[in-house]
Amino acid sequence: MNLVKNIKVFRDRADLLPLFLFVAFIVSAILIEYFQSQDRYVFNSFYLFSPLLFSCLILCLYFLSKRYISPKILAYLLFFTVAITTMAGYTEPLTGKYNDSSNSLLFGLSFFTAYFAYHIFTKKINNTSIWVASNPLLLVTGPIATKFKSQAHKRLLNRASYYLPFFLVGIFFFKIIAAPLTSFFWMLDLTNSIEVITFGLIFELFIYFNFCGLSLIVFSIFGIFGVRVPLNFKQPFSSENIIDYWKNWHISLSTVLKTLFYSPTRKNYPTSLALFIVFISSAMWHGVTVNFAMWGIFHALMFIITIKLLSKEYKILSTFLMIFAIIIGRVIFADSETDRLIMKLTPSFEAMGTTLSLFINSSNHSLISLVLALFLVGIEFLLRKRKHFRERTYKFLRLPVTQLILASLFVLLAIDSIGMNYPVYGQR
Repeated sequence: MNLVKNIKVFRDRADLLPLFLFVAFIVSAILIEYFQSQDRYVFNSFYLFSPLLFSCLILCLYFLSKRYISPKILAYLLFFTVAITTMAGYTEPLTGKYNDSSNSLLFGLSFFTAYFAYHIFTKKINNTSIWVASNPLLLVTGPIATKFKSQAHKRLLNRASYYLPFFLVGIFFFKIIAAPLTSFFWMLDLTNSIEVITFGLIFELFIYFNFCGLSLIVFSIFGIFGVRVPLNFKQPFSSENIIDYWKNWHISLSTVLKTLFYSPTRKNYPTSLALFIVFISSAMWHGVTVNFAMWGIFHALMFIITIKLLSKEYKILSTFLMIFAIIIGRVIFADSETDRLIMKLTPSFEAMGTTLSLFINSSNHSLISLVLALFLVGIEFLLRKRKHFRERTYKFLRLPVTQLILASLFVLLAIDSIGMNYPVYGQR
C-alpha cells in the first residue's frame, strides 16, 4: 500500500516534468527531421540539436555572469540578438513569405533567445528550461513557453480527449486553409490600391491560419505528452478593437514584450512612449528593415488612437480602425522592398483588372480555402458573444459535430492539396 501511495504522490507532483520534456524533445526532433526530409533537401540532424547547444551555453553564461552583469541587461541582449543577426545578414527578415536562405545553424534563434530573455528577466530560469527552449517544434512555430507545467497527474486518455480536437483544428487550419492561400503570393508585386488591399487581406488570413494552426498542433502534442504550454492564439478576430486583437494574437510574444518593455517603461513614462518602445522592439525582433520600422510606428499609432477613441466611447469607429490597421499593417509587414512598398501605400487605381482575373484563374481549391478562411474569421467576429465563442479557446470548432465536419472536409480536400506547407515564423 505504501508503494502505491508513493507512486501516486510522485505522479501527482511535477517531478515527471523533465522526463516528459525530454521525451517531447526527442519526438519533436524526429518529426521535424521527417517532415523536412520530404522537402527539396534533407535537413541535417545536427542543426536540430544546435539550439540545444546554444541553450546550454546561454544557461552557463547566465550563471557565470550573475556576479558581473545584471540579468536584465543579459535578457535585453538576448532579445535583440536576432536583430543583430538580421543586420549582419545571418538571418532574414520574418515577412512570412517562404525563404530559401534560412541559416540552419541558427534554427529557431528568435524563439529561444526570446524565451531565455523572458525567463532570465523574471528570474525563472533553471536546468529544465533547456529542454523547453530548444525543443524543435517550439522553435519552428512557437509559442514561446513563457509558462509551462506538468499534466502528468492526468490520465493519458483524459489528456488525449481534451487535446486531440485542438490537433484536428490546427492541422485543418494549416493544411486545408493556409497552404492553398500561398498560390496568391504573386500578388505581392501588385501596386494598385484595390489589389494591394486584397492581397493584404489574403496575406493576413494566410499568416493567421498558418501560424495559429501550427501553434494549436504544438499545443496539442505537448498536452498529450503531459506538458501544458501557452495557447498562442485566442480567436483574435473576436476582437472589437486593435487593443483586444493584439492581446489575443501571438500571446506568448506579447507576454515577453509586456514584461521586458511595456511594464518597466510605463513605471516612469507615459503610455504612448511605452507603446512605441514595445512595437519598435517587436519590429526589430521580426527584422531590422525599413518596412518593419514603419510597421512598428504604424501599429503604435493605431493603438494610441484606439485608446483615445475608446475613452470617448467611439466603439464602432475603433472597430473600423482595427480592420484598417490589420490589413494595412499586413501590407507593410509583407514587403521588405522599400520602393515597392511606398508605391503600394500611395493611392493608385491604374491598371485595374487583375483582381477579377484573380478569381477567374485561381484553382478551385484556393478559392475554397479563401472562402473557408473568410467564413471562419467572419463567425469568430460576428458570434463572439455567443456561448461557445466567449472563452476564446476555439470551443466552437472542438464540438463533436464541428469536428466531424472538419474531418470530412480534410479528407475531401487533402487529397488534392496544393500550395506550400511551411511554418511562417520558422523562416529566417
